[in-house]
Amino acid sequence: MKRLNLIAATTCLSLAMLHTAWAQTAAAPAAPATNTVIAPAGDPSTPVTRGEIQQLVKDAIMADPEVIMQAVRKLRDKQEEDGKKASAEAFEKNKSVLLNDTVSPSIGDPKTSDVTIIEFFDYHCGYCKQLLPTVQQLVNEDKKVRVIFREYPILSEDSVTAARAALAVNRIDPNKYWDFHSALMKSQGKYDEASLSAIATQLGIDANKLKAEMVKPEITEYLDNNRKIGEDLGVRGTPAMFIGNKMLPGAVPYATLKRLVDEVRSGKAAPAPAAPAAQ
Repeated sequence: MKRLNLIAATTCLSLAMLHTAWAQTAAAPAAPATNTVIAPAGDPSTPVTRGEIQQLVKDAIMADPEVIMQAVRKLRDKQEEDGKKASAEAFEKNKSVLLNDTVSPSIGDPKTSDVTIIEFFDYHCGYCKQLLPTVQQLVNEDKKVRVIFREYPILSEDSVTAARAALAVNRIDPNKYWDFHSALMKSQGKYDEASLSAIATQLGIDANKLKAEMVKPEITEYLDNNRKIGEDLGVRGTPAMFIGNKMLPGAVPYATLKRLVDEVRSGKAAPAPAAPAAQ
């Protein structure tokens, strides 16, 4: 990605210099030579070749190499700002689906919550695993926060298997979802039918019932829809949390998460409407 940004920035710089030179001589007559592009500002009758333009760009870069890094930083900042804007707009479009969601697993009391956090995650994501105790601490200490979990299995095939199992547990007994979710986040290695059934059995869920629930078309449809929504929101990796209408990528410390929650609650950030009552 860094290499692509560097190439893009250098290209933009070259084009900008070419555009400047062209603008300075817009009134100059077209030159007959096939490799002639512009005439210099000082002498409109003398054409400048593409090779000379390339040399001018090279000389400018060699004289001030920092200009490349400035261009890279400007390009990166613009891409980041454009991404935030697009994500916020997509969130507004999907707000009703995301915040009035009674199908996705969640923790926190929907009757008393005034701030809703939405987390897109993958069970194989190391940063998602790091975020688990942070989320748990927040919900334990702030009884007005609700966290909605959006299964977003993008890292491997058995991430999908784990997501199916977790969603199946939530459909069988929502009260046992968090314990199952936590157990998967704390486990290492591959998620297969045997390991998932063992965890479910420890929580008092029948393994055969779990297996039957995992393959239901409703779960497939839900996961497909999650992927579409995530892509629309600009979720490129996990974890990705939405607080208000802002996306917070990556695992963040508790203090940061709590500060953002407080900002939404105080009205300093775009607020999330209260969650609907549990059904």
